[in-house]
Amino acid sequence: MVVTIAWPDNTAGVTDAIRDAIGRDVTINTTVSGIPCPVSGCLLNPVTNLATDPFCLVCEGQHWINTTSGLVVNAHVTWRPADIPVWVTGGVILQGDCLIQIKYTDLRLDQVNEATNFIVDSKEMIKHDVILRGVPDLNRILVTLKEVD
Repeated sequence: MVVTIAWPDNTAGVTDAIRDAIGRDVTINTTVSGIPCPVSGCLLNPVTNLATDPFCLVCEGQHWINTTSGLVVNAHVTWRPADIPVWVTGGVILQGDCLIQIKYTDLRLDQVNEATNFIVDSKEMIKHDVILRGVPDLNRILVTLKEVD
């Protein structure tokens, strides 16, 4: 006898509603490059793709200035208790300091994969692991984070 499991059609909607009710803002920061150095005389060397002034104090000889761009998303945030045992029978072991769950979209997955850091409850975190979840279709991203010391 084959058992057929029928998943509800509104699984993503229920997950989104829970996240909307208890979620908090999390900032996903990525590094954006491509802004040329504003110092006059610090031009681009087309051969090396670096600055013509290797001692420029603004771009440090790179010509391109990196900036940080942040995307604020609504996330379900779970912090690890300070005294949690390393092994719990039948439980989920959180390897990082924090776990966030956000809605799955291609843009958000790209942002998570390219993220330099995350700001969660005013704390700077770095990515440890990314897991995609959802039945029958992917509908959420779980990101395990570690606090920057």
